[in-house]
This record gives sequence, C-alpha cells and structure tokens, in this order.
Amino acid sequence: MAIFGKNTPSPPEKEIPRQEMRPTHLGRKVRFSGELSGDEDVVVDGSVEGRVTLSKSFRVAPHGTVRAEVSANLVVIAGTVVGNVTAAERVEILPTGILEGNVSAPKIVIAEGAKFKGSVDMGDRTESPSPDDTSGSR
Repeated sequence: MAIFGKNTPSPPEKEIPRQEMRPTHLGRKVRFSGELSGDEDVVVDGSVEGRVTLSKSFRVAPHGTVRAEVSANLVVIAGTVVGNVTAAERVEILPTGILEGNVSAPKIVIAEGAKFKGSVDMGDRTESPSPDDTSGSR
C-alpha cells in the first residue's frame, strides 16, 4: 500500500563534531585593495592595501606585505606592515617582522631582530589613588 499519511519517525540527527575554524588565507599571489573586515582569523601571505578591521586575529606571514590601518583582536607580524595598528588584546612583532606605524594595544611583544618605527600607546594600565583617599596611614 501507499506510505502517504504514515507518520514514520525520521532518523535521529547525528551530531557533527565541530571542526576548528581555519583562518582565511590570502596567498602569495593575491593582492587585495580596499576594506577588509570580518569575524574570522585572517593570514596574509600576499599583499593588502587599504583598511583592515577584524574581530579576531590578523597575521602577516613572512612574505606578506600590508599597507593599511589595521584593527583586530590580535595582530601578529612576521612580514611587513606600514600603517597604524590597533589591537584589543595584543600586538606581536616576530623576529622577521617589520612595522612602520603607531601601535595601540594593552600588550605588545617585540622579538629580538624585529624592526619597529613608530610610537606605542598601551593605555592607562594603572589607577592612581584619588587625592581625597584617606585610607592611608598617618
């Protein structure tokens, strides 16, 4: 007979294990010009020019070159970056890295051999006591 109208239970859905997200990779022969923004990790092995705004990490591989204003959660430089860099978490310049621009981040790591030309702003990390604080000893 016909199976129409029969309520056959559907097979249970198998849980697919979540694979670790791989970063978006711009290869050595890729040139990008414009505004790059997103919510993924990005690795640049090619060339980027313009503006970069990411909520996750931005990594410049040893052969990568970036001429842009960069803003990301984490910035790791092994190649060349010309432009200001802002990170919510940390900026790292690896031994092969070159950065020409200002850095604004709460943590900055500059490895031996790295090249950096610019200024650093790590924000106000310490609170100074207020003038009317009377908890001190007399």
